[in-house]
Amino acid sequence: MNAQDRVLIEQNTLFEGMDFSNVEYMLERCTLRELEAGEKLLEPEVENRHLYMILSGELRVHLVGQSTLEHVSITAGECTGEISLVDGKNPSALVVAVKPTCVLVVPHDTVWSMVDQSHDVARNLLAIIAGRMRNDNSALISSHNKRAQYEHQATVDALTGVHNRRWMSEAFPRVLHRCNCDSSHSAILVIDIDLFKRVNDTYGHLVGDLALKALAKIMQANLRPHDLLVRYGGEEFAILMPDTEIDQARSIAEGLRAMVEANEIRNGEVVFKITISVGIAPITQEGSFEKFFELADRALYRAKKSGRNRVEVSV
Repeated sequence: MNAQDRVLIEQNTLFEGMDFSNVEYMLERCTLRELEAGEKLLEPEVENRHLYMILSGELRVHLVGQSTLEHVSITAGECTGEISLVDGKNPSALVVAVKPTCVLVVPHDTVWSMVDQSHDVARNLLAIIAGRMRNDNSALISSHNKRAQYEHQATVDALTGVHNRRWMSEAFPRVLHRCNCDSSHSAILVIDIDLFKRVNDTYGHLVGDLALKALAKIMQANLRPHDLLVRYGGEEFAILMPDTEIDQARSIAEGLRAMVEANEIRNGEVVFKITISVGIAPITQEGSFEKFFELADRALYRAKKSGRNRVEVSV
């Protein structure tokens, strides 16, 4: 190796805090490899029998099965391939050159000879592997958190903060099934803001959004912890009330209706009120979620036809 390469190799983390001359002779069989940008160095499907020390350039690690998710960069002074050497399995990640990169290719038997020869090399190799595992754990945690965040965003209405129709289609049938198994009474409520188009036409859609948020806030604050609230349409909400007799469901609905009617919505100098109509359907042991939802929706229609700002129960 020339003097410049020797300096770069000596600076590798594998030789940190030790006298490089004690193991330098063992690297005589090692070769230099020049990688072009985009060239693959390690692949999960290909056996690896070498340790690669990066002398210049940059490598990018991609998690298995997530080739578009960049995990970490490896630059001069670092190495890669150590984990597959230790466990004897194929690499767990895809490693690709980001730009022209030069690596020192160290055969596996040379690595183990250096470990046998030097406690410092052994210690540094363990430190490198431990650091890699910490990075992998951090990446997995970050990936899990992002996935949870995406799932949350996919099931929550961005405007009101309550669950959306997608969540309803999965959660409501599941809860109804449990209630049926327990032979408990339940009820479903369908709620609609009266003459909501008039609110938007009079005050604008931004003020209409305030009305939706105000309604959602009132319901969130006054429903029981086990009640399930969703916004499933523009000004339309639904509530599933497990373990609830129909008279109790109607009483809760009347309370919500009265609170909404009494609440003032303010936006600067604009002050107005809204009202809601509510349709309720008791849930029996037989029938699908769609059936009971339709019954509640019919009751809502009757509430609208009967003058709005009222609660109707399915017959």
